[in-house]
Amino acid sequence: MKRLWASAIILVVLLAVCIFGAIKTQQISADMTQTVNSAKEAANSGDMETALKLSEKAVKDWHECHKVLCTYMPHDKLEAIDQTLAGLPMLSYYGSNDQFAADCDRSITQIKYLNESEFASIENIF
Repeated sequence: MKRLWASAIILVVLLAVCIFGAIKTQQISADMTQTVNSAKEAANSGDMETALKLSEKAVKDWHECHKVLCTYMPHDKLEAIDQTLAGLPMLSYYGSNDQFAADCDRSITQIKYLNESEFASIENIF
């Protein structure tokens, strides 16, 4: 009977951690997508100073979120996003609008993919 209770407790803990991870990933994805989208829109409107500040904010926010995400996500996906975001401030600083917009789109796609990979669906299970 003790094994049954121990198994039930372990199951509850695992489910709680999985739910926490999914919710946290959705929050981080939404925040990061919003920040990168704002930087892209600022660059498209010609406000490169705002684009620089927002891209630096995105990098800073990502480094803070990375500490949480790396506990339950594959590191190679996180590092790919990290590398893409790391180049955004310099691209906006030097006025490479086309490359900046492309890297913004790339990082948004990577973040959305990260979010989709955490969502429990038939494609992710099998």
